[in-house]
Amino acid sequence: MTAIVKLPKVAGVLGLILISLGCENDDISPRAVADYFPLEENAGANYLKEYVSTGDELTIWWTDTLMLKVSGDTLIDGLYYKRIMTQYGTLEKVVRSEGSRYFGRNHELYGGFSREYMFLDASLPAGSKWEHIKDEGLTKTEYIIEEVNSTYVVRGIEFKDVIKVKVNYYDAYTDGETLVYKYSAEHVYANGIGEIYAHYPYPASGVFSDLKISILSSSK
Repeated sequence: MTAIVKLPKVAGVLGLILISLGCENDDISPRAVADYFPLEENAGANYLKEYVSTGDELTIWWTDTLMLKVSGDTLIDGLYYKRIMTQYGTLEKVVRSEGSRYFGRNHELYGGFSREYMFLDASLPAGSKWEHIKDEGLTKTEYIIEEVNSTYVVRGIEFKDVIKVKVNYYDAYTDGETLVYKYSAEHVYANGIGEIYAHYPYPASGVFSDLKISILSSSK
C-alpha cells in the first residue's frame, strides 16, 4: 500500500516529474486541424495528477503522472472507437467523434463500459446543456457548457479557444425513484490540443481529497 505523504510545496516534485517524462515533444502546441479531442493515431498528452486537501489547495497530499496515447481501434456495438492507452499499456478510455461531437463509453468517472454517451459538443454555445439517464433510471449525468472561445491558464501557460464544461452527477439509489444531485466535476478542452484540465472535488475524486489533472505536454 502506497503511503500518503503531506507535501506543502510541489515545486521540487514537479521538477522531477517533468525531467522523468522523456516525452517526444515537451511543448504544448496546438495541431494544425481544429479539434477539441484529437484522435489521430499516436496523438497523446502527459498529465500531472495532484491530490489536494479539500478547501486548502496549497496542501498537496500526493502527485502522480498519467501519459495517454491514442493506440488503435476497437469495435463496440457496430461503432469504431479509438483506444486511449496509459503508459502501462492499460486501456484508459474509448472515444469517437462525429464532427463537433465526442462520444465515450468509459470516459470521465466511468471505470467500466457504459452505454455510449456524448461528453462534448464543440458547436454549442455557452449555457447549453444535455443529460444522459443511465443504470435503468437510477443515475443521471448532466453536462453544461459554461464557457466557449475562452482562455484558460494551466501551470502558467495560457490556452486560447477553450471550452469549459461542468458535469453534474445524480443518483436515485436512496429511494430508487428520485434523482438527487450527488457531486460535480469540471473539464476544460483546448482547440487543437484536447483536454487540458480536469477537477474532481471530493467526493467525486473517489478519495478523501480533491483531484486536479493538469496537462504537462502533448505529442503528435
